[in-house]
Amino acid sequence: MNLHRSLRFSIYLSVIVLFCSARYSSQTLTVREIMAEPSIAGMRVEGEKLSPDGTKVIFLWNAEGKQPRDLYLVSTSGGDPVKILSPSDLPPPSRPPEKENKLDYGLVLRDDFAKARENQLGNFEWSPDSKRLVTSYGGDLYVLTIGEAKPRRFTKTQTSETGARFLDNERILFSQSGNLFVLDISNSLLTQISREGNVPNFISVLNPTPNKPGTLIAYVVSDGSKNKALLVPNYLDEFTAAPNVRRGWTDHKVVVAPADGSRETPFEIKLPKPEGVSSIRRMVWPADNRSLIIDRIDKDTKRRQLFYVYNVGSKSEKIIPIIEETDDKWQASLSAIFEPNPKDPSELFFGSEKDGFNHLYLANLEALEEGSTAETQRRGGSQAETRPVGSVSSAREKAAEGPPGLSGKVSITQLTKGSWQVEWAKWTDAESIVYTSTEKRVERLNSPLFGPAERQLYLLKIDSGVGRNVTNRASGMRTGFQISEAAQTPVVLFEGSAWNRPGELYVEPVSWSGPKEIVQLTRTTPESFGSIKWNVPKLIEIPSRDGKKIPTKIYLPTGFSVTAKQKYPMVVFVHGAGYLQNVINGWNNYYREFMFNELLTQKGYVVLDIDYRGSAGYGRDWRTDVYDFLGGKDYDDHIDSIDYMVKSYGVNPTKVGVYGGSYGGFMAAMLAERAPEKIAAAAALRPVFDWKNYYAASPGYTAQRLGFPDKNPEAYRRSSPITYADKLERPLLILHGMSDDNVHVQDSIQMMEKLIRLGKSKYLETMLYPSENHGFVRPESWTDEYERILAFFEKHLK
Repeated sequence: MNLHRSLRFSIYLSVIVLFCSARYSSQTLTVREIMAEPSIAGMRVEGEKLSPDGTKVIFLWNAEGKQPRDLYLVSTSGGDPVKILSPSDLPPPSRPPEKENKLDYGLVLRDDFAKARENQLGNFEWSPDSKRLVTSYGGDLYVLTIGEAKPRRFTKTQTSETGARFLDNERILFSQSGNLFVLDISNSLLTQISREGNVPNFISVLNPTPNKPGTLIAYVVSDGSKNKALLVPNYLDEFTAAPNVRRGWTDHKVVVAPADGSRETPFEIKLPKPEGVSSIRRMVWPADNRSLIIDRIDKDTKRRQLFYVYNVGSKSEKIIPIIEETDDKWQASLSAIFEPNPKDPSELFFGSEKDGFNHLYLANLEALEEGSTAETQRRGGSQAETRPVGSVSSAREKAAEGPPGLSGKVSITQLTKGSWQVEWAKWTDAESIVYTSTEKRVERLNSPLFGPAERQLYLLKIDSGVGRNVTNRASGMRTGFQISEAAQTPVVLFEGSAWNRPGELYVEPVSWSGPKEIVQLTRTTPESFGSIKWNVPKLIEIPSRDGKKIPTKIYLPTGFSVTAKQKYPMVVFVHGAGYLQNVINGWNNYYREFMFNELLTQKGYVVLDIDYRGSAGYGRDWRTDVYDFLGGKDYDDHIDSIDYMVKSYGVNPTKVGVYGGSYGGFMAAMLAERAPEKIAAAAALRPVFDWKNYYAASPGYTAQRLGFPDKNPEAYRRSSPITYADKLERPLLILHGMSDDNVHVQDSIQMMEKLIRLGKSKYLETMLYPSENHGFVRPESWTDEYERILAFFEKHLK
């Protein structure tokens, strides 16, 4: 059966190639073709997981490019992926019977598109021996043994089981009704671990973190009782319903419980009391499996603390501060990188932006000398930075079996340094670290020597500071890294892509013996896509008014010439701002926009796409330059870039449009309102128009950048496009999903109402999408949205 399914993989892919070749032999695309399902670029895999022994990878994919996805297995040594599970192989989850509706002439809610997306496969986790997979499907637990045809069902309950993972080869940890349970599949023994979860009272149990032998489980108890309800009305059914999601700050505490259920009351770790709002970001067990490292953010997102909790729950439990760093703007998400040495429980590395770029630092906790007194122990706790980069003296030999005690002193050594940032890092063994960074500069894509548009892998020996690039293939972007935990030679799984090459899965062995052969695991892109002659984007850096260089991607029409008398219309695309980089030699979620920008060049437009201030990939100062004023320096970057394009690329200054979604929609509106002399038309998709609304929906993101509305009202006022509604003098197209629970549609409704009251509605065009959330899913919605944008630009920029 596996051979049969493997052959079907190749057959289906061939069908897609022929199908797409027939439809898209022409070089001129339409919006409908770009937004179609199946996509002309093929379907990307999802949910990929590398087995602990590094020999296998699973992923979700559909050979026909449609939902629902099936589960595939592929060897890391290569070969065709094999389909091992489909939703149709499992019992269909029970649903309430649908009542007969004689008035069936209206909207069908559960159409074929919706049905295909119900009860999808997902969230598979490997057993430590790499022989089994566990998942939750339809709310019940299933275990699939590799090589067997059918998974075994272990629960059939009214309440869903979620978040399943193996503690060891026989025990499964999962959540049910807000609490944690352990199921021993060898004898069907069920053990309740947590009891704090209380759904009616909004008490949640989060981030369960077992130690390696599965004897202790740390978790976060989160009190969300002070959160506010965000109503998201559903207008599609017979009667309008208004389900709510709760948003706001929660109180966190860390507790640890034995996995055998031997304690009714877990150990609560008494960390120093936080200041202001706080959250627990990560927890990791060191090699002794009895201590715990906790990463906490507090002081209203400005302070980061790493705590080492020695001998959790014992009489000798001791909380040792490893590091405390305060950023007067906000802590970087990349600083959440930290990993304990796999053999030495007194050693770990962590990420920090303290020198302006996220780099790796090594922390060593000093062991107590034999005969040390408790008083000597109490006098410890200071930090020292006394060793140069690459000079590391460790107590690894003494600590192999777990330290007899820790003095409280911590010495810290910087491991990497430079005007580039580390974005992922793991130990390969007790002596070496593999990481990915923005160190290498790109010399491709019609470009001079350019910035961090690609990612590569590097190895670092911590004792000597010696490092080297281990990447075999130089070109392209690498993301989504995973490393094998039990392989003799570490294997790294990643998604590799280029600007015109959609993401595929690859594995790369990493060792000091030299670059190894990279193995491509998937081939999901139709050949016809690669045969399309795309206009190669140009990567440049544009000077800003404050002396910095703005990373820029430019799409130029065929036959473009700066010497021609013709002046070109230009469209500015503004990417979203969930800390994202878009000026890359790679493929990402903006693949539709990439193809739409290509379509615009076919119609004679120049397209400009910049990594404005606040974008990822360029260090701490670039990331935080938007602090206290969204629409400040990031707005200036767009104005400076438009002026540069007018001066250097023959752009008609009276025919410049802008479009973008989410933060991009926010910026489109800001440009249209505040720079009518620069912008002729703006399309704002799912935009933030008032940041106090977004604070209610996403307080963490907003407070990082603007503080709190009651404490910093001026920052919210000047950063919100609705403030400048009276200045609108150019056409504004607003497009928003009505089921959006991220940027609520109320932002667009409020802007519409204000423009009506100001007598500015003559500049306003709108379209609302009742079934769509923040990220659209239906191809009909995508098509309608972008056909409107295209017609809008054709009307106002030609």
